[in-house]
Amino acid sequence: MSRKSWIAFGAAAIVSIGIGVVQSTHSIADSPVIAQRRALMKEMGKQMGIINDFLEKGTGTAADATAAINLIQADSSKIPDLFPQGTSLNDNVGETGAKPDIWANFADFKQHAEHLGELATATAATIPAGEKTAISDAFANMGKDGCGACHQTYRQKLN
Repeated sequence: MSRKSWIAFGAAAIVSIGIGVVQSTHSIADSPVIAQRRALMKEMGKQMGIINDFLEKGTGTAADATAAINLIQADSSKIPDLFPQGTSLNDNVGETGAKPDIWANFADFKQHAEHLGELATATAATIPAGEKTAISDAFANMGKDGCGACHQTYRQKLN
């Protein structure tokens, strides 16, 4: 091969690699399911904050806390659908902390989401009585055994 051919071949290879990198980066940024599940988790965190502020800071009302818990309960049922096969942190689909263990144990993962919903329902049931200690205990249990249990097993913390 002549020197010009090698240069042309090298340039073509560099362009091909560059296009591949751009396409790869483009698909990472455009993974809608990753964006949807990150938005759902962020929203659930916001709702947890509303409940926490009601309990710890005395801001908001019991109605605000109930609405927040009801939203968490409803959103918990959406979680499994936002984790289709091929969307783990090893699949180069975007910024995600979803461990591949989710799909190796998907029935258990779904059970964690269902359990979160059950704990949210139990927490909501404590609010009408107005006993903040009972609400706080149920809320702490929801955070630890609902959100926390799943995150500990199936989520790698992002930097």
